[in-house]
Amino acid sequence: MILRIFRQALLLGYIFLTICALSYTLGRKQVPGVKWPFVTHFYAMMAPFQNYTTSNAELVAEGYRNRTWERIDLTNYLPHSRGEIAIRTRMSSFNDKKSIYTAMAEKLQTMEAANGRVYSSIRIVWEKWPKSQYGFYEGHTPDDTTRSNVTQFNL
Repeated sequence: MILRIFRQALLLGYIFLTICALSYTLGRKQVPGVKWPFVTHFYAMMAPFQNYTTSNAELVAEGYRNRTWERIDLTNYLPHSRGEIAIRTRMSSFNDKKSIYTAMAEKLQTMEAANGRVYSSIRIVWEKWPKSQYGFYEGHTPDDTTRSNVTQFNL
């Protein structure tokens, strides 16, 4: 009987701390009276919900030649999955991201020239569009996409 009560109390405590972590993850509200060290393990379980956004974003590189901007296929240089490319191109560990992106554009221009595509300028742009239940690029239309210039490298 005591073992049964102990197991139920342990299970209720586990559920309660999970709810505390979920409340902080989704609403940034801590349950009053519950110390944070008790919740940290359960908060770590909420990782999929911690940085949820309602939009998709992608780094786009474009080269200028013949008076037009052409999109450069980055999968030739970043042969990873789409998610890993997104993480690698965000470069969150660098303090001065603009200089890193400019160096990336310069190197991209050199590699493209080696492949026979010579551009007078390379620009790097962040594109952002609403998420869709039908796929990553489903909401990626000119009307719904916002573009932010990150950097541009000119010869």
